[in-house]
Amino acid sequence: MALVLDQKRYCSDHARIRLGTHEVEATCMPVLQKFSSHSLTEQLAVNLADRTDSKYLMPIRALSRFLQALIEDHTVLQSAEHRIFTYENTYFDTPGWDMYLRHHNGKLNRRKLRFRRYHETDISYLEVKLKNNKQRTVKTRILWDDEKSVDVPTLNAQMEARLYVNYRRITLWNRLTDERLTLDYDLHFLRPGQGKAVQLSKYFIAEIKREGKVYGSSFFRNAKNYGFTPLPISKYCVGVCLTDSGELKRNRFKPLLKKLSEPQHSGELVG
Repeated sequence: MALVLDQKRYCSDHARIRLGTHEVEATCMPVLQKFSSHSLTEQLAVNLADRTDSKYLMPIRALSRFLQALIEDHTVLQSAEHRIFTYENTYFDTPGWDMYLRHHNGKLNRRKLRFRRYHETDISYLEVKLKNNKQRTVKTRILWDDEKSVDVPTLNAQMEARLYVNYRRITLWNRLTDERLTLDYDLHFLRPGQGKAVQLSKYFIAEIKREGKVYGSSFFRNAKNYGFTPLPISKYCVGVCLTDSGELKRNRFKPLLKKLSEPQHSGELVG
């Protein structure tokens, strides 16, 4: 399948979404400065393109306290002066939302297609993520330059840009276990052609990425001690639901959407 990308348009639309940073960064930055750092080259030496992963939904006001508990075991990704990065994801789907519906219906061997730009470094990739029938995530990606179209051999349906997902990310690495931990917050969702983005500002999403089972992770034990358990969550599917006007099925995601609308319970992490 030949996919035509309009990178200039995507960048312009993401610029409308991201008008500033989240207030939580005022408390997070002093904590992040206490971490030892690692480079992108060091991080890429640990290939997690075929991995297991586990996600957690946590209250944003717990983020700085949570970071404090990870200083001894983790290093933080740093590029130039940046330790927090802006991710600009443009997701593609068919006119009938086939990719969203396969996820909603619980199908395995399902794919998602996105164009990702790292704002601070101005590097872009076209990525295909596969969730296979062994519950492993397999990601392939193509470094993107100024070409106008690219062949995606694993997909054979008509695809179009359907959703922008814009957020801030902190990436931590546990060298002893080769475990990568991403902390995503200040999420904004916008469908192309819509006027106003939907913001998810009260929570952050933590994700462990490992080659083996996540249950041997030090992060998993730490999160469990504070009463947090893994929760299936897809930024794409959440964004589709939050920007939808009733067109699409959402029964599978109702418990998660309800949780996002409830008052926060942050346990012992927040005093």
